[in-house]
Amino acid sequence: MVHTAHGQPEVAFEAANAAYEAGEYNDALTRYESLLETHRHFESEFNAGNAAFKLGAWGRARLHYERAKLLDPSNEHLQANLALLESKIVDRITAIPKLGLTSWLSSWVGPGRLTGWVCWTLLWWSLSWVLWMVRWRKTSQDSRNTIGFLAFASLLLGLIGLGCVRESNARMESARQLVVMSERVDVTSSPSASGTVLFQLHEGTCAFILDRTPGWTEIELDNGNVGWIPEPATEDV
Repeated sequence: MVHTAHGQPEVAFEAANAAYEAGEYNDALTRYESLLETHRHFESEFNAGNAAFKLGAWGRARLHYERAKLLDPSNEHLQANLALLESKIVDRITAIPKLGLTSWLSSWVGPGRLTGWVCWTLLWWSLSWVLWMVRWRKTSQDSRNTIGFLAFASLLLGLIGLGCVRESNARMESARQLVVMSERVDVTSSPSASGTVLFQLHEGTCAFILDRTPGWTEIELDNGNVGWIPEPATEDV
């Protein structure tokens, strides 16, 4: 299923869609990726993932789907396509349930929550200023105290929202995951080709980034396995 960019008369985007509908998936993927170099939005990421999937390029498909997920994590079509893609990937990784504050924060301030937190912040700040203006017009001290308390509470909620906006934006701007782009790659115990091979990963597998050193990235899988992977074999989400 190809998504369209609502309200965007972008010629390049429509040309990429036309190529996809014509079954010219290589051309479509090239056009989507060229567009994404300057204009990042969900529809192009999602459609690029679809084109790559049609080509059997599991790594590129996973990369674009994961990038689309940062923009709209609850999209049903994306979730369905990701599930289908995961059935094609060699590695079967069972996630360990994550508990505690870190998991809670990730669910509330992930990149896909940015728009919601911006709206939350603007709402409470606007309400706060309205309440302060109303307070200045009141003559009763009790009314002034009550409205002042509500205005302060609204301002505080707005500040909390601002903090969440900054965190959500930071998570979107800084890569926290990568995708294996090589057909097969060794994961070692140290950032060196001479390190002990711990396990192998295959194209399309996604991992969390823990650390970096020139030419190497330390990763963690959903099942808790940790190791170093050569940078040229991966691409950041």
